[in-house]
Amino acid sequence: MMPSTFCFPYSKNGGISAWEPAGTSKWLELLNPSELFEDVFSEQQYVECTASAINALVLFKKLHPGHRKQEIENFIRMYSTFKKYKDQMVHGNWGIWFTYATWFALRGLAAAGKTYQNCLAVRKAANFLLKLQLDDGGWGESYISCLAKKFTPLEGNRCNLVQTAWTLMGRIHSGLVSGKRPNTVMIEDKFNNGG
Repeated sequence: MMPSTFCFPYSKNGGISAWEPAGTSKWLELLNPSELFEDVFSEQQYVECTASAINALVLFKKLHPGHRKQEIENFIRMYSTFKKYKDQMVHGNWGIWFTYATWFALRGLAAAGKTYQNCLAVRKAANFLLKLQLDDGGWGESYISCLAKKFTPLEGNRCNLVQTAWTLMGRIHSGLVSGKRPNTVMIEDKFNNGG
């Protein structure tokens, strides 16, 4: 059973953080000696944590439908809005930025019952992914997206198998599976590599 208090470090401004509720002053980041690890002194909300918490609570609710029902439903309703990301594309923190985070966000929104048909955020995210689809049917995002904080395709507009898989899973969660052309990238890669 679920403990008597939520074990998620949730914040009032719309997301789940990794260690403690976000709220530390941003000026602490001036003390950060690392160029690689941004925002390590001040906790923030992560789309990965928020989406995973929603998914976990939806699954818990199915197994224990009467346990703290209202509290769980309120949590899912509040955090499935992804308030922090209302007017911008979501970025990840543990994967290459936009494709990774959009997959997580769509997974969490789908768990909360949001679809392409009933949710503007899902439509925006699914259309964002569709817009980035390459001519070969795949997707590819450079690590430079993390540094530049804007979507940057892989050099030569190449696709990446892992990012193609993340994007396809996100689009499946959204309910939008059609694309510019059939997604044969994964099948072709498997056969070309002897898999």
